[in-house]
Amino acid sequence: MTTTLTQNVNQAPVMPVKRPIAALDAGNRSTQWISPQNIVKTIPSCIKMLEDWEEAQPDSRSILIEVLNNSSDITERFIIGEEAQRQKGVSAFTGNKCEMAKRLVYAALEPLPGTNTVIFDYLRVALPDARNTENVELVKALANTYYFRRNGEIIHASVREVEPVDETRPAYKFAIAKGLYKSLKHVNGVLDLGGGTGIGRLYSPSGNLMRQADVIVPGTFQLAKKIDSALMPATNQSQDLSQVMDAIADGSFQVGVSGANFAHLFEKCRDSWLEEIRATLRTAWGQYFNQVGEILIIGGSAPLANPIEESTKGRFKVAPNSQTITIMGMLL
Repeated sequence: MTTTLTQNVNQAPVMPVKRPIAALDAGNRSTQWISPQNIVKTIPSCIKMLEDWEEAQPDSRSILIEVLNNSSDITERFIIGEEAQRQKGVSAFTGNKCEMAKRLVYAALEPLPGTNTVIFDYLRVALPDARNTENVELVKALANTYYFRRNGEIIHASVREVEPVDETRPAYKFAIAKGLYKSLKHVNGVLDLGGGTGIGRLYSPSGNLMRQADVIVPGTFQLAKKIDSALMPATNQSQDLSQVMDAIADGSFQVGVSGANFAHLFEKCRDSWLEEIRATLRTAWGQYFNQVGEILIIGGSAPLANPIEESTKGRFKVAPNSQTITIMGMLL
């Protein structure tokens, strides 16, 4: 879909500023984009729709969006990020992140400093499988015009074309460009460990995605469930799994207001989760292992997979920029 910028002449400047490419990686746990200053921005993938009477203030990890019509009336209002989590919004890992992208995209629609109108020639959006026609239609619909307030600032934006991008492909391209694989004569791969699920993919020496080798593995949601089950005898209640995942991510190992601490259980639960991943990969990739050079581990949960790197002597290895490699690769 291709769109043109239409503006209310009383609200918009005459000369819009063009940003050739924008990138959006709206994952199950976090949403990433690259600011006009070329800085990777990350906020939780959580949206709280707001009624007129509800309050929500933006902060460094939250963005307040007010969608406007041509008369500058607010048609919908929501906040994305940590404040949405605090107010019990909807997290992407509980639904379809491609469906939620229609609101998460507002985070990436930033004009250059000192301007309020921007045209993007291309918006690259990561999704699990670019062959899924339903999800592709959802992200293609992001080619549109937008009139909204972002943290109180009016913005006019236009996205002319959307490029759906298979998850792992940007990371693979970045790894090739930066020489992260020792040899390009072998099959190499990417294991992207996310919140809801993870995905493993292999690439031939010519750079082709070997679709028949695609494999889905459990994400940290499954790890959180293991921890919740292990805590149950002591707490006698189920924990908020999103808070368990937050406690894993920040290394506190303590669940929100309940205060349940799982530091003493974490290593055992993590190792059980990692063994499930390894067993799934052995089944799916067994016939390819004698051709495989290295597997790069990326994603928000990649640091948890260090034991796999150690046990495989680096054949599986956590990428040095594991949590930003995808969004950076989307600009190549």
